[in-house]
Amino acid sequence: DFSSPCPIAIQSSLGCFIELAMSGPPVADTLGFRGTLVHTPLYGQMDILLDRLVVVHQGRIAKIAAGSEEATVLAIWGIEASTVRRLQEGEFIMPGLIDTHVHAPQYKFTGTGTDVPLMEWLRKYTFPVESSYKDLDAASFRYPLLVKRFLSNGTTTATYFGSLDLAPNKVLVDTIIQLGQRAVVGKVNMDRESPDTYVETTTQGIEEAEEFIKYALAKKCGRIYPCITPRFIPTCTLDMMRALADIARKYNVHIQSHISECCGEVSCVRHLHPEHMSDSMVFDSVGLLDSGRQTIMAHGTLLSDEDIRFLASKRVSISHCPLSNFFLGDACFRVNHAMAMGLIVGLGTDVAGGISPSMLTAIRMAVVNSRCLRAHKLAIKGGLEVTPDMEVDVISYKEGLYLATVGGAKALAIDHQVGTFHEGKDFDALVIDVNAPGGPFDVFEGDTLEDQIEKFINLGDDRNIVEVYVAGALVKQGDTFIGEPKMDEKL
Repeated sequence: DFSSPCPIAIQSSLGCFIELAMSGPPVADTLGFRGTLVHTPLYGQMDILLDRLVVVHQGRIAKIAAGSEEATVLAIWGIEASTVRRLQEGEFIMPGLIDTHVHAPQYKFTGTGTDVPLMEWLRKYTFPVESSYKDLDAASFRYPLLVKRFLSNGTTTATYFGSLDLAPNKVLVDTIIQLGQRAVVGKVNMDRESPDTYVETTTQGIEEAEEFIKYALAKKCGRIYPCITPRFIPTCTLDMMRALADIARKYNVHIQSHISECCGEVSCVRHLHPEHMSDSMVFDSVGLLDSGRQTIMAHGTLLSDEDIRFLASKRVSISHCPLSNFFLGDACFRVNHAMAMGLIVGLGTDVAGGISPSMLTAIRMAVVNSRCLRAHKLAIKGGLEVTPDMEVDVISYKEGLYLATVGGAKALAIDHQVGTFHEGKDFDALVIDVNAPGGPFDVFEGDTLEDQIEKFINLGDDRNIVEVYVAGALVKQGDTFIGEPKMDEKL
């Protein structure tokens, strides 16, 4: 029973023991909403469903009906009309955003460290910061800030890389549960090519990876999906990766890593494993691609067409991280090209390689990335004529929204649960107000509803996200986080 409460216990490095009694924000038995729904059930298609009545029962969408059927539907479900959340002018409901690639401990230095390439960036910034989470007081203070920031930005599902050390990853899991987010989360593994102060033995890494999986599963919380997380090939021996693949199969859990992400990483892998032609072949040789739709790889900017076809045949997905690719990735990922060959693609912020924790920014950068591909084709052909082949990589905000919702759900193999508004799915949703006081954009006379939605995607921010729901639970309303512990001393 994955709906049962999950008691949380967090122990600080000082030995104090804080018991948090709840499993997160409470889920009302039955809720009613009436207003406009917006979602993208198909790539490039945005559906605007006017005046819909939505019944949410025990966290799931039980009924979607025309508003004109309100009296009948409410009577069937025993809902008082006065309790229905009636959207006002300028408000609409959209699916929660799904971030398929986040480095949780790196949130501390997000927005900085943009001056060096990836392999140097890891040693100069990343490893020292991640190592500092050994201090559990620091982890217990920082992780709630991370999760609250992501919820504020509308990220109802996040895919988190944790740190190397086991204990702070437990704090991360506990924090996610308490604040009500949905998350794929994993303890990072690294047993080579790492600083002496931030590395594990192969045996230790394997044992602690399994211990983390068992810890997360023991929470019996349906919002938590534990994940095997070899950082990337340069920092993981083949023996380590084989053992991690075995653990993933044993517990039927997700796998996440990085693949073909920049010149430095690809060159390092070719040096370490000259017997394999690509990252894909290395991962396949150790069994890390055998979990199919539960395997997600970040970046893939330097994947060959052969690699893309191979990953698609394995049903492995890619997290497209356009903002971090601009800084660290050495190339632009061709979303339409990859999807046309059958690859599943989601969208990620890649905090902190990506300098923004907002999936709205990721959507915008995905559109810019596609425009960069177009501009490159135009430039190398002399810039005199736009031809149809230059347009094939271009996406709009509608495709971007799909990647941030349905694409992410498919990439994480949870599209049966979230991503669109269909009966039977969990109610992971955002209430958007384009007229929010002090908001970042203005609505003018003559702006259509579609205009207002486009303005929100292109210009909106957390000020427009007035309510956040995960699995039917209201987790944030205005500036209030419903699951935040009511205690004088914050986590």
